[in-house]
Amino acid sequence: MVYISGGMLRGRRLQVPNEPWIRPTMGLIRHSLFQLLQPHLAESRVLDLFAGCGLLGLEALSRGAKEVFFVDLQRKAVQSIEKNVTLCGVRNRCTLLQGNLSHEETWHKICHEASTIAHPAAPVKENGFDLVLMDPPYRQGWIPVILHRLQQSNLLSPGAVIATEQEAQEEPPSSTPWRLLDNRRYGDTRIVLWQQPPAPTIP
Repeated sequence: MVYISGGMLRGRRLQVPNEPWIRPTMGLIRHSLFQLLQPHLAESRVLDLFAGCGLLGLEALSRGAKEVFFVDLQRKAVQSIEKNVTLCGVRNRCTLLQGNLSHEETWHKICHEASTIAHPAAPVKENGFDLVLMDPPYRQGWIPVILHRLQQSNLLSPGAVIATEQEAQEEPPSSTPWRLLDNRRYGDTRIVLWQQPPAPTIP
């Protein structure tokens, strides 16, 4: 069984599809991750990639995030997220998208939906995500690919934080424009936090 571990939704049980590609973040690791993220959560807009059953995004909402945009490739995963956000009573603060993150079309959809939902008249940058949660399949090289996509997409607000979960043996990419905030190993899992440099101040 999987439960939300903190915040206003603490103790809510989530439905998790019985599929090998659904791998919810373990409780101790999740607790440690959100301890690190707590300063960045209040009223944040969150992008949850490879969202699975929606656990990480719902933890963020429970702990103070304003809204979450969930993305997953699998139909069963998106259906599971739909059930879970409805059960938790936060459907109106969530956007769900089924899409392949290796396809340009998916990124265009994220960009379009995100800007329209937040404030249709504002530029995408003003509607940027403040936090990205990413728990991709292991050993498939997703993290540098997604970091590159995010760099090109203009989806993030200045100073946005990216949190990745990966195998402990896998070191963070060494060539990236993001500032490394944290890099911690928990048994077989590594949690890495990056931050986008703030926009330069105009005198």
